[in-house]
Amino acid sequence: MFYMQMSLSSEISKLSETEMFLENLMQQFEIKEDFLGILSVPLNECVKNAIIHGNKYDKDKTVLIEVCLEQSKLLFSITDEGEGFDYDSFLTQDFEQSKTNGLFLIKVLTEDLSFSKNGAQISYKVDVPLTVSVNNKRIDILQQSQTVVKNSRMDI
Repeated sequence: MFYMQMSLSSEISKLSETEMFLENLMQQFEIKEDFLGILSVPLNECVKNAIIHGNKYDKDKTVLIEVCLEQSKLLFSITDEGEGFDYDSFLTQDFEQSKTNGLFLIKVLTEDLSFSKNGAQISYKVDVPLTVSVNNKRIDILQQSQTVVKNSRMDI
C-alpha cells in the first residue's frame, strides 16, 4: 500500500505546507500538473476548515493529513482535534443552500465523501491518472478499469 501523511499546527500560515505536501504527492505518483486544482481545492478547503472551525486556530492542536492509494484512487483523510460538527445537516442540504460553502466544493470535486469522529475527520477519494513503480516496473493507473504496466529503471 502506498501511504503519505503530514501533521501541521493550526495556523492559517501553515496552509502553504499543504501545497508542498501535494507537490510531493504529485511527484511520487507522477500526476500531471493538469490535476493540481482537482487535488488542491478540496485539500485546502478541508485543512482550512480544520484549522478555523475544528481547532479554532489553537496552535497547540494539529491537523493530520493522510493519503493512501486505494484501488485506482487517492483516499484523503483530514483530521482535526476539535469537537466536530453537524455534518448530517450539511449532507442533506440542497444545492442552493450549500453553493457558497467550502464543503460544497469538496463535495463536487471528490467521490465517496464521508465524515467520522463526530465530524472531526473528513475523508474523500479523488480519481486521477497515477503512476507507481514496483519491482522495476512502471504501473500507470489510468482509471479503475484500466492499468498499463511498462518496464522501467525506477525503483520503489
